[in-house]
Amino acid sequence: MENIKTETKVIIGILALTALIIFGGITLFKTQGGATEPGDYSKYISTGLDLDKSKISRPENPKITGVSVATSTATSTKINITEFMDYECPACATNGEDINDKLLSIYGDNIIITRKIFPVHGQTSIDVGRIVLASQIFGPEIYEKVHKKILETQSGWAILGKKDREDFIKKTIMDLGIDYDKLYTESTNEKYPAQIAQDKQDALDLGITATPSFVIENHTKITGGLPVEEIVKYIDNK
Repeated sequence: MENIKTETKVIIGILALTALIIFGGITLFKTQGGATEPGDYSKYISTGLDLDKSKISRPENPKITGVSVATSTATSTKINITEFMDYECPACATNGEDINDKLLSIYGDNIIITRKIFPVHGQTSIDVGRIVLASQIFGPEIYEKVHKKILETQSGWAILGKKDREDFIKKTIMDLGIDYDKLYTESTNEKYPAQIAQDKQDALDLGITATPSFVIENHTKITGGLPVEEIVKYIDNK
């Protein structure tokens, strides 16, 4: 009987020590900054700025807006948001698109979202970006379909070599019922890589360091896919 009691005490001691180690580890992790405290996004937001508007949005940059179903209490004055994105950026395909969709739903036609391509992933980002930009020749609806489909299928084409990637994107475009040959010919226009190069320079001049990043009017710069309710604070209280 005494042996059983001793073994039980040992087991209880081990469990207590394990719990203490786990709790201590979690506490240490938090105090050393291993996890961001909920709601603390200050290091991702710069506000009270006076950024150069000419670098935030240019006439050639694609612009989208919502329908007239705004639910925000914000002023009816048009709100201008610019997203710096990269078609090869996983966060742009998920967080970035989710933020845009929610902002369009909240503000409807009171918001204008400008897209600028910041090719942080390199040449592939430029090659794919010029295809998407070229789709504007078919009108805004087709452009938006191409934009979304390229991001939706990102995990499929981003891992491929150049030739296989081109074939993948060609099939993706054709499956949308779009004249790929016409689109590809348009994409070879040197104005598109020049536009992307300008977008990149604008991003660098504005101190943009990652994708997706958002600029609200010219007063607030947000890095990363933050919860949309955090972004809304700097729109409604501008």
